[in-house]
Amino acid sequence: MKNNQIIITINSIEDREKYQKLGITKFAYPLADFCVGMPNVFSYAEVSEDGYLFVNRILDNEGIDKLKDILDKVKCKGIIFDDLGVLELVKDKKMEKILFLSHFNTNKESIRIYLEYVDSVIVSSDITYEEIKLINEEFKGKLTLFTLGYVSGMYSRRLLVDNYSKFHHLKKENPIEIIENDVKFLVYENDYGTIFYHKPIFNGLELMNLDAQYYFINSAFLASDDIINLLNNTYQKEFDRGFLDKETIYKLKGE
Repeated sequence: MKNNQIIITINSIEDREKYQKLGITKFAYPLADFCVGMPNVFSYAEVSEDGYLFVNRILDNEGIDKLKDILDKVKCKGIIFDDLGVLELVKDKKMEKILFLSHFNTNKESIRIYLEYVDSVIVSSDITYEEIKLINEEFKGKLTLFTLGYVSGMYSRRLLVDNYSKFHHLKKENPIEIIENDVKFLVYENDYGTIFYHKPIFNGLELMNLDAQYYFINSAFLASDDIINLLNNTYQKEFDRGFLDKETIYKLKGE
């Protein structure tokens, strides 16, 4: 039973009690003004002392200064972040540091370098199960594996949903589902940018067979009951295994 090694983003404080019944004890709070693609966010005052701040927005100077002020006040267990500028803010903080670069941590060498600065790295879900397994064995319990949830396919700091609606004189829908070349996306924007999530949800619960430090679940746009059903293997809706069984290595044609 590895549920006590799961870190899950939460959509509400009430969700905690449901997950705790499954033995999940580690919760990440999407931090207000510091997240994109997260429909439910929390002030730093709502973060529990045993919780993790979740920060996935690319920050400007103003954002860095504001986060610095929050980090001087908040009491929490750790932080999960994307922007490398955050490294300078947390280097002397007594908190667990987990780096989440959605599509970049795909190889041993980059992960080895990042682990000199952080406590754990979330491995990209863009590689196969066997590749993840080999990388995980190299670092023996220092990695976090993206296990479940919608996977971001693209992040833009532009307000693409708003611009699209205005250009086509349409009533704005947010989130909105689009289909391009038979590929489905769930698109959501806030004041800080737009996220394209690939649909259906990624189910990599098989990765919990590997001996990692943590297993990360992104609950954005998922009901807690759906997550619980997935964990209990009783989920009846469509899901996706991403690249776990599919290599993304292509040989270019020669001249």
